[in-house]
Amino acid sequence: MLPSTMIAQTELKIKKTHGGIFSLGMRTTVSTFNHGNWDDVGTGVGGQYRVQFHDRVNTEWYADYLTSKIGKLGQRTDAHIGWSVMFYPLKDPSYKRFLKPYIVMGHCFDYSKVSENANPQNSMERWSAAIQCGVGNHFNLTDRLDLTMKAQYMFHLGNHVEAHIEEGKFEIHEHGGLSLEGHLLFTLSVNYKIADLW
Repeated sequence: MLPSTMIAQTELKIKKTHGGIFSLGMRTTVSTFNHGNWDDVGTGVGGQYRVQFHDRVNTEWYADYLTSKIGKLGQRTDAHIGWSVMFYPLKDPSYKRFLKPYIVMGHCFDYSKVSENANPQNSMERWSAAIQCGVGNHFNLTDRLDLTMKAQYMFHLGNHVEAHIEEGKFEIHEHGGLSLEGHLLFTLSVNYKIADLW
């Protein structure tokens, strides 16, 4: 256990504003890319870092890796590499307030691969892009450590692949262009503020 003097030294020192705060985090994501079948929900892990530019504007740069089942016949793999902008509607002169809600919008590059379990050669993979928007909240456990929960809806911008099971057969389809039929993402992360850089 750390002595109280060492704990006191870990207090986050804000130079002027919240602009410049740099933090690192780990995350887990749940994706409802499942066409209504809750047995096929995707789950995954990832990492992120944040760079805050203003008291009310923060950015998040992340990478995720997710896997999910497609019925009993196939599987899906997704990788997201992207960034988000978070806007805080409420003033917060410090990180001592426990609840810190925000609105989030972002963009990512999305790798997807679907394949049949019994016949891995029956597969398709694509890189595409997507945009997300949603809401979230930081739970500030200390002025440096927060637990963050957010929900976002992802809209696909380019080609993407989907698989369906029709009459017992595993069929893969490719779709192109903007797709409003995206998927809902729920993310839980733990983040530690390293320093105020400017």
